[in-house]
Order: sequence, then C-alpha cells, then structure tokens
Amino acid sequence: MSDPKSKTPLADQQFFLSPELSESRDTDHDIDLSIIASTYRSIVDEHAFDEMVANWEAKLASGDDADHPKVSKRLFGQLLTFRDTLEKLDIPAGNDPLKLAVSEVPGPAMVLSPNGNIAVINIAGERAFGGRQGAFMDTAVIAPRSLEDYRALLRAATGQGNAAQAILTILPIAGDFGESFLAEGYLIRLPGQSGAHIAIRSLEIAWGPRIAERLQQAFGLTSAEAEVAQQFFLLRNLDAVAAQRGVSLLTVRTQIKTIMAKMGTPSNIDLMRLLAMIASREHVGLRGEAPVWHDPLGREKLIAMPDGRKIAWTWMGARRGVPVVMLRGLPMTYLLPGDGEARLRDAGICLYVPSRPGHGNSTMDPSLDVMGDNLVALRAFLDQVVGRRPCLGVGVASGTLPLVVEAVANPARFHGILAVGYSCGIDPSGIQRLPRIQRTMLQLAGSAPWVAELMAKSGHRMMRQHGLDWYLERAFRHMPLNQQIVRNPDWTALIRNACEHLLKQGHATFVRELQLSRYRMDAALRDLAIPMRYLAPAEDPGIDVASCKQLERLNPMIAVELVSDATDLIFYQRSELILDHIIASARRN
Repeated sequence: MSDPKSKTPLADQQFFLSPELSESRDTDHDIDLSIIASTYRSIVDEHAFDEMVANWEAKLASGDDADHPKVSKRLFGQLLTFRDTLEKLDIPAGNDPLKLAVSEVPGPAMVLSPNGNIAVINIAGERAFGGRQGAFMDTAVIAPRSLEDYRALLRAATGQGNAAQAILTILPIAGDFGESFLAEGYLIRLPGQSGAHIAIRSLEIAWGPRIAERLQQAFGLTSAEAEVAQQFFLLRNLDAVAAQRGVSLLTVRTQIKTIMAKMGTPSNIDLMRLLAMIASREHVGLRGEAPVWHDPLGREKLIAMPDGRKIAWTWMGARRGVPVVMLRGLPMTYLLPGDGEARLRDAGICLYVPSRPGHGNSTMDPSLDVMGDNLVALRAFLDQVVGRRPCLGVGVASGTLPLVVEAVANPARFHGILAVGYSCGIDPSGIQRLPRIQRTMLQLAGSAPWVAELMAKSGHRMMRQHGLDWYLERAFRHMPLNQQIVRNPDWTALIRNACEHLLKQGHATFVRELQLSRYRMDAALRDLAIPMRYLAPAEDPGIDVASCKQLERLNPMIAVELVSDATDLIFYQRSELILDHIIASARRN
C-alpha cells in the first residue's frame, strides 16, 4: 500500500474536520446517548473518562467502516457544546500529592525520588536548590552536618530505615536566601508504589527584592533600618548582624528597638513574625506556581528558523563525541535512565536529542501534515547541528518514523537506524491487539481526529486535576512489567519530566503524536537502503512475531530482535540493552 498523500490537520485548530454527518436515528442512538452522558460526567467524575472510551469503542465496532464512522448531527452538536464548556471551565484545584507538597509553601520546595532525582520542584526551589525537574539534586546544597539525616531519609524511602522526617540545613545556591536556611524533610507514600518520595520544604521564607520598599512605605523605616531588618530576618542573631555590618552590638540593638517601635512589635519574636508575614505576602504569587518545563540537563539550545519557529535540542554523553541522533515518541520518554549518560561519555558518544515539533520548546507548523512538520524540523537540525557526517539514528516508538522517511529520501544522512519499541506505523495490525484506551484513541486519531482531540482535551484536564497517576494507571495498568515501572518512584520521576515535555504546549501535541503513529510506512520500509535493527518488546501486545518476520522478508536491510521482559516501556525496562546497541553501532561506523 502506498503512503497516503492527504494532509492530517492539527486537531485543535481545525476542529471542524468535515465529519460525515448522518440525519437518521439509527441503531447507534443508544450508544450516542451513552457517549453524551459519559462525556459530560467526565467533567466531575474521573472514572467517566473510561466509560467515554468504552462507548466510543462500541460505536466504532457497530459501524460498517471503523475508518469512517458516521456521526449524527445531534451527537456532533452535543460534543461541540461540551468542548465549548471545557474552554470556559477553570481547572479545579489539583490533588496530586507531590505537586501539593511544593505548592503549599511560598519558599523553596522540591520532591525527590529515592535515588535523588527531582520529581517536582517549585520556582523558589529551582533558585535555592539549583536544580530542575528531572535532574539529580546536587547534595552540595545539604550542609555537611545534615548529610547523614538526608541519607537516612533516602534509605527510609526504600524501606531500609525508619527515618520518617528530619530538619535539614540547606546551603542555597541563590544569595537572596541567605547563607543557609532550615528545611523539613519527610516521606510521601503514594498508594501502590514500591518506595516513597522525599519532600524537602523550606521552614523559612526568602527575602524578596521588594520587601525593603514595602517596609519603608508602610512603616516609615529608613533604607538603613530596612537593611538591618533584612539582616535580622536572615541571620536571626543580633551579634551576627553587628558582625556583618561592622558595627557594635549596642548600635544594632538601638536600631532594632527603633524598628520595633515603628512596626508596633513589642518583642524580637513579634518582629520576626511580622517580617515573616510580610515576606510571605511577597511570595503569594509563587504559591501553586510550578515552573514551565525546561531542559533538566541545562544544555538546551534553540535553532531559529526563517519562518520564526524554533527547534530545541539537548545532548547527553561526550560533547564532542561520535554523533547519534535520538527522536523520542510515545510512551513518555525524555532522559536516559540510570548511568546512561556516563556510559555514553565513556564510549565517546554524543547523543543529540532534539525536541520534535510541539514537544518542549520546539514549535510546530500547523499548516503542514504531521510527517511533513517533523521532517522540516529534523532536516534543519541535521543540517545545522550534526552536519554532513552520516550518523546513527535512534527512534523510540513513533520517533522512528521520521528517521526512516528521511533515510529513504536522503540515504547519506544515516549509516543505520535503531528502532526501539512498537509503532503502529510499522505494523498497523498491532492496533487491534492494544489495550482499549490505546486502541480506541489511535483509531479515532485516524478516522475522527476531532473526537480524539476532544478526548485528549478532557484527559489533559483530568491529569492536571488528579495528577500524573491518573494517566499512568490508565495507560499502563494492563501489564505487570509496566506496573513495576510506574510503581517505582525513581522511574516515575523521569516519566513525570517526559510528560511535562510532551504536554508543555498543550494536548494538541499528544493528538499529533497519535496521528504520526498511524502514518503508514509500507513504502518507506520497503525502500529503506540502510540497515535498521528493530528492538521489538516481546511482551508488548502490539507486537506479533509473524508480522515482525514479515518485515524482514519485506526488506533484507531490516533485522528484528525480539526483546524479552519488555513492553511499551522498553526505554526504561531494557535501557542497558538499548545503550549496548547504540555504542556498538556507533563504534562500528
């Protein structure tokens, strides 16, 4: 079958996708009513989303042609109304325990996995701890006298101790938090997870840049008195204030008494409480405010295209090493787990990781079909960053597809391709073997993307309200191997970052990802003239041994390797094997 030439529009910008509307009230009437009911209930009932998926599955199965489902005008009108309702609704307060832990305090706060990976962090925490979501916390911010207490928390998180809480002294990176501050450390246990997360939250409040101005305006303090108030707030000791200012203790005491009189506080404790309240009010705007996603490695660079769009990319391993380009896809993947970067560095390999259109900080072009959009970005990245030297291309799931299409169009780009994980673009028959939610969403992405967009919009709202676990439980609950990953907080710290990367620009990127997954690759796979090794996870329901062998018969340049103990989360389950292949292929060429 030849590759389709028709364009696939960006779902949320071209919602009216000319569905085939039906005037009649046929046998789908009851299903339509169930779809409408479950769709509206999904606003307030997180479990109604599953019913909505099941109802659409039934509707697709009831028609003569699942690729072109007929939709009544009544159903279409109700769904349009629902979408309009979603646009007007505020997102209810979230109840994700990890995000709540960092949003309930105005000061620095973060949540770590048991291995020290930052799962969630707030804006003040990024400045004070010097880390980003997805990165590992630098233990240099923990004062030496608190390191053993911190390590006891890490041990307790994996069941090797009983240190449920501790008071830690933090040595902040940013100077506006003082030389040190105290923080509470405690464990957060989530249902079903094999270990606990560690929350570290400031017990103190940073002195914001506008507080001195407020003290002068509200209480008539002089600039010198405001400075003394700040030093008292940060140092909490009059002797230390005197030493820092280079004046006598008597002078500082006199200044503090004047400040107390102007601010109406009878004691040092009352003065500290009032200063803390004023400092807290300064940080009200940060409560609940999470930082936007950015590269946890701190290495991201941007390519500016002539049309104004941007292509973001980062790298892992040896900066000047042998180039390898990796394109990520569903399921959620971003950072190599474990000691992946160290292995690449030791092997002299630079793994370039561009963010595909709509992911992270890479912009998309909605005027192009999804494959065309990806090819434009990939070609610009290869031209401007990698250069003319052929390299290995690594694709995770749907990330493989643009690599194959580009390798056919320009064979000198790559000396080989490593495809990791199932993609229905490689084997469309696998869609029917997938669990319900993946199967239905992929079918709708091809036949009625306006419905897939609506469901993705609703699901995105649910995830923002109920947290990442709402998504993970639905996406990966069908396989015990997947459950081992999503119940391990060390892995979910990485998956959280990957989810933020995928959804930074909204749910439309997820829909485009589904559409890319359905891109038919028959002709490209047949015409591929460079070696491709396909690491097919043997436990993934989309994988069929006979179909895999058919790929090898289709093109002798394709070699299929069935990987045991792996499912759709093969990127995490068999990361060492993936690295083995990357290193071996790069060394051969």
